[in-house]
Amino acid sequence: MSFFIVLEGIDGAGKSTQAFLLEKYFKSRNRKVFVTREPTDGIVGGIIRAALNKKLKLSQRTMQILFSADRSEHEEEIKARLKANYVVICDRYFYSTIAYGMVELNKDWLIQLNSQFLQPHVTILLDVPAEIALRRVNKRFSKTIFEKINYLEKVRKNFLELRKNFKNYYIVDGTKSIQEVNDKILKIIKKKLKI
Repeated sequence: MSFFIVLEGIDGAGKSTQAFLLEKYFKSRNRKVFVTREPTDGIVGGIIRAALNKKLKLSQRTMQILFSADRSEHEEEIKARLKANYVVICDRYFYSTIAYGMVELNKDWLIQLNSQFLQPHVTILLDVPAEIALRRVNKRFSKTIFEKINYLEKVRKNFLELRKNFKNYYIVDGTKSIQEVNDKILKIIKKKLKI
């Protein structure tokens, strides 16, 4: 049986680490696993990365439309893997588009823009305060980092708010140890997917 699992959270929440541990867990049980992420490494994903790295200037609305275009291509690959009985683990999905986009754009428009995409079996939000997340990412603070804290706290709040809009959306305290976080994620997945 195939499963689609999404890991969400602000930068530095621990998504990549937990994706690796989930991959290890499922492979140890002889399951085929496909770990992926958004934005992708495709053509549209490359444009998004250029904009995120400030090599290209795009409006927020254009960025959200590009994220959806990238996801549209990505979804074909995800569906193919699910059809072939893979466990698909995705680092970021449309929830990130909505949570980050809501800082400047209308929530209903963002949800509508992403409403046609595949719903994951389980979505795990790794909830971490911005200050801790940025410490993990940067190891030290600078002036611009403090400005970024305010922004990421808004995004964090948006992620938490999305629980009201989506089912199979679980919040895990990402400030705990890597093993404690992994244990909690596995407990949710086992219960939800009955494995």
